Amino acid sequence: MFLEAQSLIFAGILIWVSVLVQHVTNMKTRGAQFLMSDRSAPLSEDGLTGRATRTLRNNIESIAMYVPIAAVAVAMDVTTPVTYWSAITWMVVRTTFSIGYWLKINMLRSLSWLVGMAAIAAFAVALAVQAA
Repeated sequence: MFLEAQSLIFAGILIWVSVLVQHVTNMKTRGAQFLMSDRSAPLSEDGLTGRATRTLRNNIESIAMYVPIAAVAVAMDVTTPVTYWSAITWMVVRTTFSIGYWLKINMLRSLSWLVGMAAIAAFAVALAVQAA
């Protein structure tokens, strides 16, 4: 159960790092004045700034699918080999997804996304089987 709980902490750290990368790239491309403004101008979708913004958005979407399932597993004290390996897999591929997106390694990003979705599905099925 410890690893499944750690994956919830990892989710928070992943968002924090994604926000930090997005914020730093915005500051580099738009400057501190933009960061202090009302931000009525849309964020750039080009270059590293755009990729950092899309990475953050996608990480939030993945976490919105993963965290409820993992939190229920932790609350119910459910741990199986599938939940354990799904949690490890999800953490690894969300890391490689983010790195692949930031560095424009499209094959790594796409493969990581696909494996991450499979890990979420496997975790959900394993939890459902245990809860039944």
